[in-house]
Amino acid sequence: MSGVELAAPLVVEVGVAAVGGLHSTYASIFASSKNLDDNYKKLVEDTEKLLAMKKDKEREVQRNNHKDTTNAYKLWTNRVLDAAEEVQKLKDKYIERRLPRWRFLRRSHLSEEMEKKGYCVRELIKDKCLEDFLVDKPPEPVLKELNVPQISGYPTLQGALKNILDLLKNNNIKVIGVYGTKGVGKTTIMRNLNNNEEVAKLFEIVIFVKVTAEFHKLQEKIANRLMLNIGTYKKEHSDEVARRIHKELEKKKYLLILDEVEGTINLEQLGIPSDNNGSKVVISTRFQRVYKLNGVRRVIKVMELSPEEAWKMFRDTIHAFNPKIDSLDIQPIAKLVCKRCSRLPLLIYNIANSFKLKESASSWSAGLEDLKPWPELQNQGSEELYSCLKFCYDELKDKKIQKCFLYTSLYPADSKVYTDYLVECWAAQGLLGDINDKRSYQSARNCGIDILEHLANVSLLDKGESMIYVNMNHCTRQLALHISSKDPECSFYLQDGEESENISDSRTWQQARWVSMRKLLDLPTSQNCSMILTLLLRQNTKLTTIPQTFFENMSSLLLLDLYSSMIIQLPSSLSKLTGLRGLFLNSCELLESLSSEIGSLQYLEVLDIRDTRVTFIPLQIGSLTNLRCLRIPFIASDEQEETRNVHVISKLQSLEELTIQVISYEQWCNHAESVLQHVASLENVTHLKCCFPSPIILGKFLSRSKSWGCKQQYSFRFFVGCQNSKRPPILESFEYKITNYLRYCHGGQKDDSAIIEVLPKTDAFELVCHKDIKKLSNFAGIVCLERIRGLLIEKCNKVSTIVSSDTNRNNMNGTQIETRVILPNLEQLYLENLLKLKCVFRGPLHSGTFSKLQTLSLKNCPSLSEIFSNGAIQHFSELQKLKLEDCSEIEELIRDDIERERDVLPKLEMLLLVNLPSFKTVCSTHTLTWSSLELLRIHNCPKLKTLPLDSTNAANLKSIKGQQEWWDELEWTNNDEVFQRLQPIFVATNEYFS
Repeated sequence: MSGVELAAPLVVEVGVAAVGGLHSTYASIFASSKNLDDNYKKLVEDTEKLLAMKKDKEREVQRNNHKDTTNAYKLWTNRVLDAAEEVQKLKDKYIERRLPRWRFLRRSHLSEEMEKKGYCVRELIKDKCLEDFLVDKPPEPVLKELNVPQISGYPTLQGALKNILDLLKNNNIKVIGVYGTKGVGKTTIMRNLNNNEEVAKLFEIVIFVKVTAEFHKLQEKIANRLMLNIGTYKKEHSDEVARRIHKELEKKKYLLILDEVEGTINLEQLGIPSDNNGSKVVISTRFQRVYKLNGVRRVIKVMELSPEEAWKMFRDTIHAFNPKIDSLDIQPIAKLVCKRCSRLPLLIYNIANSFKLKESASSWSAGLEDLKPWPELQNQGSEELYSCLKFCYDELKDKKIQKCFLYTSLYPADSKVYTDYLVECWAAQGLLGDINDKRSYQSARNCGIDILEHLANVSLLDKGESMIYVNMNHCTRQLALHISSKDPECSFYLQDGEESENISDSRTWQQARWVSMRKLLDLPTSQNCSMILTLLLRQNTKLTTIPQTFFENMSSLLLLDLYSSMIIQLPSSLSKLTGLRGLFLNSCELLESLSSEIGSLQYLEVLDIRDTRVTFIPLQIGSLTNLRCLRIPFIASDEQEETRNVHVISKLQSLEELTIQVISYEQWCNHAESVLQHVASLENVTHLKCCFPSPIILGKFLSRSKSWGCKQQYSFRFFVGCQNSKRPPILESFEYKITNYLRYCHGGQKDDSAIIEVLPKTDAFELVCHKDIKKLSNFAGIVCLERIRGLLIEKCNKVSTIVSSDTNRNNMNGTQIETRVILPNLEQLYLENLLKLKCVFRGPLHSGTFSKLQTLSLKNCPSLSEIFSNGAIQHFSELQKLKLEDCSEIEELIRDDIERERDVLPKLEMLLLVNLPSFKTVCSTHTLTWSSLELLRIHNCPKLKTLPLDSTNAANLKSIKGQQEWWDELEWTNNDEVFQRLQPIFVATNEYFS
């Protein structure tokens, strides 16, 4: 067969196939074109159904507005909207293309698009994401508190809030305490903190919780704030809830604000992560014990408003409703009402609201009367505060502790009541138990201090510096007076400012148990006062005479206080006070002698005659065989008389506490050994304040003393080689009370043995004008110094360094002592007027050396060139305050031999540089982090041209204070960023600061 013959059938077959395919295609297009109307109708119906479903879901979302929708659902709604838009375009095309049938090709394409889109719409209708599309909402970053009182215009409240905000930026502090009495404005500050815009930027979530006593309810509140679905909460499920809280917070930077905390809170048991990733916990409380028990690193105390702030708040609260408060007849009364509010915002607000509708001076005066001594009327607006304080009082439970609290209200509001004195008053009243052979005065004192601390911890008393004194605010005092008025055993008679009563009211006088009269000129002479237990005539500067018969009818009197009155002598009726336990005559500057009648006071336990003209030692004191505490001045007017009476001391074998206030120091030096020999014979002395003219006399006393080595709780203030002082500054620098203090002056190494015997029991030590020592370990050896918490070294002109490791062994009085940890408990170190001191600390030092030092102060050390040498700086991890003053040679604070990128002095908060003419740099490297530095004070350091600060280190620095001309001359090495960061916190001043 030829090729042509073969090709012919093939062409025929291809042609047939082509015609068949074309026919099939046209058939398909025709069918599609024919189905356009059906596809359009179905697409429209399906789309309407889809949009109806979307509306149904939207209504369900609205009904469940506490819920959120899944991300899949949110994506579905977007796809529905897109589909609806595309369907609308197809509908528009359908309308435009309704043309004659012969144009079926274009209709076919449109039909296919509709069919495909219909498939998509039906898939959206069947989407499984619609089955469980509602989920729990994530918690809001901040839940704003509503109707929060504004604190702008009140610097006291604003200052507290600012301090909290500053601490929130400190990465070294996790738990912050906010402390203050009830009504002082803590909750208002916490609510403002919660709403603060700066806080919202610092944290991913802020949790504000008002704490309840029940642990599980507190945990439930936190879980609810985090939107955790914990179902029906049961106590036994607390561990599981804690795990869920922990999981929710562990990767978040959170702020937890716990308001009104009254006890210990175990944060870990609640589920709060312990890792510090920048998260913070703020605990607000009115109980001091709370922040002590909850790991609080820093405490901010919220003080009462200033008088000006209190008046502004009181006036502004009323003025909006009643402008008449500014009228001349009402405003003076309004200011008295405001004064009754104790400068407490809660009381100011409530009482102001109860007065705002009073329009006449008469109604204001009537309202003022209702506020004395404590407002019981329901409209006075103080029920909340009263209930809180009354609850604290009732919770004391113990009747004697309650009486101790009520007794303290004898003293004016906000006045300083010294703790030692107050405890002695309580003891005299029998509130601390009977003092006898089995119960020492010291044990009673310990009991009293414990009660004082408890009253402070429950906010019924305010604790002063170092627990030296306490005070009671006006509001709390009003509560105490109110309770006392209803208790016959605690009835008051007060002639004291606003609470004055009529002194001629004999019925009140007769019924009183505790009497306080101040600023009176004359005392009554014929009162029957057999019920009186305490009589306070303190600080009556115009009281010069006490009638001879004044004490005739006071047989029950237990305590008499004439402190700082102008009496010249005591009346003969003093002998009638046979039950008297406490007699205070201190600071009666005109009193020259004790009357012979004082010998009748056989039960007297406390006698204080310091700062009087009474010569040492009155013979009558020898009869007071029950005396436990004696404070007496040494004034020797007649040498023979003094020598004759000194034996009186030996008769006081019950004496436990003795203070000899040396007024005539030269005469004391002549008689001290004789006097102290008799003091040494007293077997029960556990507390002695006295000066010793020399260490030799001290040594003789220690060897002779029958109590020095025998009493475990022996406390002392010894002044050796110098006259005593009332309140050494080093003791006042501590936040707690220091009991054992030693000041040693003008010594030499051959005289040190007695001092070395005392040092192991010493808490605070001052070494002044020592002739020999070159470094501290030469003086006493290291073991003797282990207890020391405060140390002052002054005018020891051979000292070249305080501690160094230049030898392996130290020599002390010829004895080789092995080097070991140095001053492990030292908290404060003061170095002053050391002319040859060149380097303070020379390493390497043993681990633990200076491990608790918080304050370091160097003043007037003209040869000083270096503070930390040879790695010594690594031992000062707890140092918080460093002051360098009047040191003319030093050029640099920290040498550049430290390791780079190292966080040295990690807790240093305050750096003060004063009068340093050669000082050039704090540190030559800018790589130190200064992680805790908050305050930088620089005064008269003309050569200091740069600061070791960059744009990132010292993140917590909030204040730089110095002279403007110094600041203007600083060199920033063209780093405007650093300057811009520091300029807002610089405060220009030419004033010297400490």
